[in-house]
Amino acid sequence: MTGIVQKTKGVAYLVLERVGVPFFAKWYNKRFCSMDGMWEQYFSEAEAGMAKSWTKIIWPLIKDFDFDTVLELAPGAGRNTAKLIQVARVIHAVDMNEYALRRLRARFQSVGGQCELHIHQNQGNDLAMIPDGSITFIYSWDSAVHFDKAVLKDYVAEFSRVLRTNGAGFIHHSNLGDRAHVDIRRNPHWRSNMSKELFADYCCRHGLRILKQVDLPWPPIVDCLSVFHKSSTA
Repeated sequence: MTGIVQKTKGVAYLVLERVGVPFFAKWYNKRFCSMDGMWEQYFSEAEAGMAKSWTKIIWPLIKDFDFDTVLELAPGAGRNTAKLIQVARVIHAVDMNEYALRRLRARFQSVGGQCELHIHQNQGNDLAMIPDGSITFIYSWDSAVHFDKAVLKDYVAEFSRVLRTNGAGFIHHSNLGDRAHVDIRRNPHWRSNMSKELFADYCCRHGLRILKQVDLPWPPIVDCLSVFHKSSTA
């Protein structure tokens, strides 16, 4: 029965893909981003630039936060995880993409040092496996840029739930906003319809305070790095 259901869902998704129904944008986006092997070539290409991105862009923005228990959203093949392992006590790496998770497990079969790594598969817009108030820092680089605004809306609500008081987050996301096509393949670098203003609004709705939003040139477009905090009054 499960096979029949999955096949029926697959046919339905293909029909929706062909007609481009905007109402199903979130489900289409989750399906596309989780396709097996979709990011294989990019994983390899992006590895070379990780050290420079971490040193010049990422670390200066996050170095003062608490890395006791880190949630890494959409870790891909682990190029960011390799950096986080050096500073975190515990990492929860969460991704919907099974191919990415296989790559991640293979890369970190044994984690040396003091870091404890947990790898989880989710539904593409939830953190159901993470307990309330258990995370000190949330991190995502060069992944959430592909997430539909409806997907990120769900995630921000989850960020608020799982963050401890005084916890913080760093999310690299698209800033195309209304200029984006619902099919990310038609947008530069497959960016989504998220914007810096919308991300800030989602945070405000869920008791998260934006500390900083940094424009990040990614020619020919400009992404956004949003840094946020959960206060004691959230």
